[in-house]
Parts: sequence; C-alpha cells; structure tokens
Amino acid sequence: MPPNASYPEQTRILLVNNLRSTVSLLKEQQKLLIDPKQRAQAAQRMLGWLVNLHEFVNEMPDPFQVFVPRLTRAEKNLQFCLNIVVVSSLLSFFLFLGVMGTSHHWIFEPIKKLHKAARRVANGDFQYRVELKTGDEMNDLADVFNQVTAQFHEINQDLDRKVREKTRALIRSERLAGVGFLATGVAHEINNPLHVISTISESLEMQAFSVLENCPEADRELFTKYLGMIQTEAFRCQEITEKLLSFARGSEVARISTDLTHLVNEVVSMVSHLSKFQDRTITVLTEESIHAQVNPSEIKQVVLNMVSNALEATDSGGHLEIELMCVNDQIDLIFRDDGCGMTPEVQEQLFDPFFTQRKGGGGTGLGLSISHKIIEEHHGSIEVSSDGPGTGSTFRLRIPKVAEDFSNEDSLPAAA
Repeated sequence: MPPNASYPEQTRILLVNNLRSTVSLLKEQQKLLIDPKQRAQAAQRMLGWLVNLHEFVNEMPDPFQVFVPRLTRAEKNLQFCLNIVVVSSLLSFFLFLGVMGTSHHWIFEPIKKLHKAARRVANGDFQYRVELKTGDEMNDLADVFNQVTAQFHEINQDLDRKVREKTRALIRSERLAGVGFLATGVAHEINNPLHVISTISESLEMQAFSVLENCPEADRELFTKYLGMIQTEAFRCQEITEKLLSFARGSEVARISTDLTHLVNEVVSMVSHLSKFQDRTITVLTEESIHAQVNPSEIKQVVLNMVSNALEATDSGGHLEIELMCVNDQIDLIFRDDGCGMTPEVQEQLFDPFFTQRKGGGGTGLGLSISHKIIEEHHGSIEVSSDGPGTGSTFRLRIPKVAEDFSNEDSLPAAA
C-alpha cells in the first residue's frame, strides 16, 4: 500500500483488509504449529507476516498530521473572513457616513432652505429668494419657487396699487358727495343774493352818469369801475354755484352716437380764438372719424376742460397734441402737453374738488372733478402721467365705444 494514500476513508479500508488477511493467514498457520515438523516454518512465516503488518502500520500516516494542515488552512481562512468582515464593516460605516453627509448637503440642507423661504413668504416677504447651486432637481425646485414668489410679489403689488386707487376713489367719492350735499344746500341760497347784487349793480351803473352828474370825472370813473368789479365778481360767483349745482345733480342723460374727432376739432377751433391762448399751438393728430355713444355736451365740456387746463399749464409757445384711437371696444382720447408737469403728490390730488394749481391762483378747482365724474358716468376712466415738474403731462381718457345702456348702435340717432 502506498504511504500517501488519502486518509481517512481509503486508509481505513486498506488497514482493515490487511488486518483481516493477516489474521486469516495466522489462523491457518496456527494449525500447523501442532505438527512438530512444520512448527518452525509456520512460526517463521507467522513472524514474517506480523513484521510486515507492523511495518505496514508504521507506514500509515498519522491522522493528526493529516488534520493539522487543514486546521491551519481553516484558521487562515477564518482570519481572512474576519478581515473581510472587518474591512467590509468599516467600508459600510464610512459609506453610511458619506451617504448621510451627501444627503444632508444635497437633500436636507436644500429642504431646510426651502422651508425657511416658505415661512418667510408665508409671513409676507415676497421679495425673498432661495439661492441653490446644486444643479439638480432641488435647484429646479428652488427656481420654480422663486418664480412663484416673484408672481406672488407682482400680484401683491398690483393688489396694493388697486387698493390704493380704490381708497383714493372712495375718498374722492366721499368728498364729492359732501360737495354735492353742500352745493344743493348752499347754491340756491347764494344765487338769490348774487342775483340781487348783480341786478342792483347794473342798475346803479346805468344811473351813474345822471346821479353823479355834478361829481368830478375821476370820482365817476372810480364809481363805475367799482360797480363793474361788483358785477364781474357776482357773475363769477353765479358761475361757480351753477357748476356746483351741475356737479351735484348728476342726472342721467341720453347718449347718442357722436363723432368724437369732429367734437374735438370744434373745441380746438373755439379755444384757438381766445386771445390768451393765441401764442399756443394745438395739433389734432387724428383725422378719421371715430364714433362713440356719449352725451355730446358733457364730453365737449370734458374736452374743453382738458384743453384749457393743458394750455394753462404751458408758457408762451407751448404745444398741445390731441390723439384719438380705438382700442378694442374702447376709445382713447390722449392729451399731451409740454407744460409745467406735475409731481406725484399733485397727481394724487388732481381730481379732488377745489384742488387747483392754476397760475395766479385762478380757477375753481372743479373742472377736473366734474370731468372725472362725467367720464365715470360714461363707465370710463381718466389716467394722468407726468415725469415731474417741467416735463409736461399726458391725460388719457378712455370711454366705451358702445354705452352699456344701449345694445344697438344703429337704432340711435347720430350727432355730428
């Protein structure tokens, strides 16, 4: 048997087979020991077989010598596996730390910034913006958030502007209501004494030469001058009370299809003949006819107020441009002058009753208020703009092309 036979299974089988064969041979030779003649040879053969068996057993490998390398290899394998487990655990730990750090930088920190921004926007800070430079989906989300916040800011600004406009309109309406109440209660009471004053002054003026025939010429002229001043101021007061009554009535009147271009040209032609406006120029840029359903006399009054105010705001050599245009279902009347301009404070008070900045302190301060009321009754609007003092002003009147009370323009009579 070769000494390097695999162990333990094959070695065990060889060993058992050898023992069995040796024992069988010894049993056979044991019978020959009884015979004196064959005893010596049988004993010698038996001793030889035992020696062979002894040598065979000595040549058999030690079982422990077989398992030692395997145990050594097993220990090495175990140590290697332990090293792999330790290294894998360390790598997993550092990988976990890396994932946590990356998640905090790329996910949790942007979410924290977005949450902070959302809280500030919820508290009304619509100008706050989120600054992320991650270049991923969180950055896109921040951009969308900033866009929505910018839209909120624009909407908020627009709502604030509308609230301010509505507030000013409400205050103006309350003042107008107060003026109307005052006008209805006072105008009639004032008109009668003013009529008496003007009538008596006219009568005295007619009788001045006969009554003051023996007085010096200078006294007669002074007396006549004072009577004329009384009449002028009385007529001026009557004119103011008539405006107040007209302003307070606010009655609905019929609206007809009117050529606004022709109406504007009529007003311009009338104003151009006034001596105090001879040194100003007025240009009507629109030539084609533009019709709208309006009250001609009221719109003519509005145009007259706009033209006279614009010319009053200009110095000698000043210029006024008037343009008419159709914008969808609206008609725009635009008045541009190169006059003294206005500050934002003046623009806010421009349509308040009795507010005036006419040169020399003249005017009643009711022209623009009445014009504003007329345009509002036509369901329109007046916008004024100026870049500041000395830059001129622009008034934009916008009225509906078709009156809301009428639906069929063809059924209305036309007015030139």
